[in-house]
Amino acid sequence: MKNFLTILLASFSFVGISQEEILSPLMTNPTLQSKQQPIQKIGNSIDSTFIYVMDTLSMPVWDDFSINKFVKYNATYTDGNVTSQWYYHLMNSTNTVPQNPTLIFCDSTHARHDTVSVVGGIGTTTSDYFIPNSVWVNDLSTYPVSGQLRTLYQECYVLIDSIIDGVPDPSQDTIYFTSSPDFVQDSANVFTVLVSDPNIVWADNFAYHNYTYAVNPWSLGVATLDGVDENGWPYDWGNLSAHEPADVLTSRPINLAGLTNVYLTFLYQAQGNGNAPELSDSLILDFWIPSFDAWQTSGWYSLGAITNNVWDTVHWPIPTVGLADGFRFRLRNWASTSGALDHWHIDYVNLKANDLPSVSNFSDLAISEPINTLLKDYTAVPWDHYKNAVSTEKMLDTARIKVYNSDLTPTNYANGELEVRFGGILQGGSPYVLMNPSISAEWTGNWELGINTYRYPVASNYSYNPAATSAAQAKFDVKLNIDAAVSGSNVYDVNDTTYYEQKFDNYYAYDDGSAEQAYGITGSHGKLAVKFTAYEEDTLTGILMHFVPSVDNTSADLFLLTVWEDNGGVPGNIIYQDDYFNTNHPEYSGAINGFRYYTFMNDQHIKVPQTFYVGWEQIESNSLNIGFDKNIDNKSKNFRNVTGTWQASSLPGTIMIRPVFSTALNYSLSEDEEIIDTQQEVIVFPNPTNGEINLMGLTQEFSVTIYDLSGRQVFQDLNQNQIDMSYLETGIYIVNVRSLSGEILHTTKVVKE
Repeated sequence: MKNFLTILLASFSFVGISQEEILSPLMTNPTLQSKQQPIQKIGNSIDSTFIYVMDTLSMPVWDDFSINKFVKYNATYTDGNVTSQWYYHLMNSTNTVPQNPTLIFCDSTHARHDTVSVVGGIGTTTSDYFIPNSVWVNDLSTYPVSGQLRTLYQECYVLIDSIIDGVPDPSQDTIYFTSSPDFVQDSANVFTVLVSDPNIVWADNFAYHNYTYAVNPWSLGVATLDGVDENGWPYDWGNLSAHEPADVLTSRPINLAGLTNVYLTFLYQAQGNGNAPELSDSLILDFWIPSFDAWQTSGWYSLGAITNNVWDTVHWPIPTVGLADGFRFRLRNWASTSGALDHWHIDYVNLKANDLPSVSNFSDLAISEPINTLLKDYTAVPWDHYKNAVSTEKMLDTARIKVYNSDLTPTNYANGELEVRFGGILQGGSPYVLMNPSISAEWTGNWELGINTYRYPVASNYSYNPAATSAAQAKFDVKLNIDAAVSGSNVYDVNDTTYYEQKFDNYYAYDDGSAEQAYGITGSHGKLAVKFTAYEEDTLTGILMHFVPSVDNTSADLFLLTVWEDNGGVPGNIIYQDDYFNTNHPEYSGAINGFRYYTFMNDQHIKVPQTFYVGWEQIESNSLNIGFDKNIDNKSKNFRNVTGTWQASSLPGTIMIRPVFSTALNYSLSEDEEIIDTQQEVIVFPNPTNGEINLMGLTQEFSVTIYDLSGRQVFQDLNQNQIDMSYLETGIYIVNVRSLSGEILHTTKVVKE
């Protein structure tokens, strides 16, 4: 079992060259934090609940995770596969007809006639009851709806007569309950979603479908199991010693009736670009046996501490007792559930009948990793910079893509295609034929076995058209596919094609938008810088940075945003730096491409030469945990200075920092404006506080969000000038105020006593 302290100490030992820079595992999955599961229950009623019913799959069942085959819990009332049914709280005795909604009912505690006799100071009570009604009472707080037959009364009051020493009291007392009867009619409209699409294989979303965490996958995409839930948050937030069952990957029901020799085959890998499972961690395969109406362990499992980043194959028989309609299987893991830890990656899941006990061959050709750019160096650049440049010089001369061949023998090559569209219209002369590069020394003319890198020309064929649009930004859709000459050597077509969107906005980017780990340097007043060579000299308006929660919470630590000029390939003189009265701290976004925008003091615009460096000087010695993209290696652009000398990074990957240039776009890429709004003079008081805080100085509509120092959101609302923090634990919180269009208006720390 691991805890964060153990991991942090271990990270200092594996960097090797220097302990000044470290990589740490993520506490959360920022990509998933922007996705929300539907609300399945509102209050104590099932009204408006969506119930998902999984239709049975037919054989064979296959998924290589090239496309998303997970059920999507996003149904709407008008979808064709959605039906609805009304359920009523009060029904007739046979549970077939709803009671009249104007009727009220009470049980015998609130509906009866009591006679109290007092003789010699001693009283006795006898009760008579009104005409009973047999009413079926349904519980509308849970689904499936269940109920019971009750004896109830329409008279919701208690009559009390008194006889004292044989003399009746002429006045009758009445206690009324008509304003708060025990039972009133209520209803709930429940929507049933029939999941019958044969392309939907998985009945839950706890496993993370992604294209970035595995190393050399056999095809595009994997399913990843770790220690965070389907929304990207740890299952056991703050409990560093928690070690429990975590993610599951569960199939829909499958009809195996009448079949024989059914085997489940899949590939699995430990760690990849994530965190390595330890010996106490495990990956387990279970079967749902319909006749048992229960899950049963299959007998297969893998403990952690295996060789990481190596793919292994499982070929496991389905027991005879499971060969029935309604069979299911699932993979689940035991993990440290306090963060995005203990990664297992699953690929090429195949359930097939009439199979052999030995592992069958996949006989498939597949793209292994997605493409993310056709530009030299960058994944994104400002559109106006690109338009002003010689476009052919900015395209890759030769691009490369990894291809996996899982056949028994090398596969004959067939030409692929590269296609580019803008607004749905084919660009230039695309699609371009990708010829066999057998004339080069690195290629034999066949798709060789295992994983190989295929190169194809770009600049000689195509460059993005600068005249495609006069708008401030542009997006091109790129499609690339490969092929084999013999179809039997390439049995699945879906993984032969990869797509991506080339964005031109107002920033330069090296990364693909996805952080797999957290990067940082150690040492007080240490400096971190990322080198950029722009297409032209221009003016910076700010810096986008993707900080991520990690093992050591440093979101309260301060840094000075800094821009340097070039000095022979390393950062030189400072062009701009915050002062100690205007410091910054890491802010978390909780979304893919969720970069926080940091402006310069007084909303300055900073003129920079073509080659410049952006980053920070940190005040404390702790790693500030910037997102680290492990799929694109730009270590030659990453620099650190802890001892007084600039050094290039020794860790392959990309620091997720993006300089933003002055264009017609604001930093959020949503509105045309010349200058980004300045932060308003907002006052937050009292600080410290043991209860409420007040916000003064806001002159427009706004949103206010409060985070704890782990980056977890603890409060959010609109236009709230007075906020109750009394329910929060003692500590430091970050109060972030934004306009409704997303601009930061004010950020400050508040101490909750």
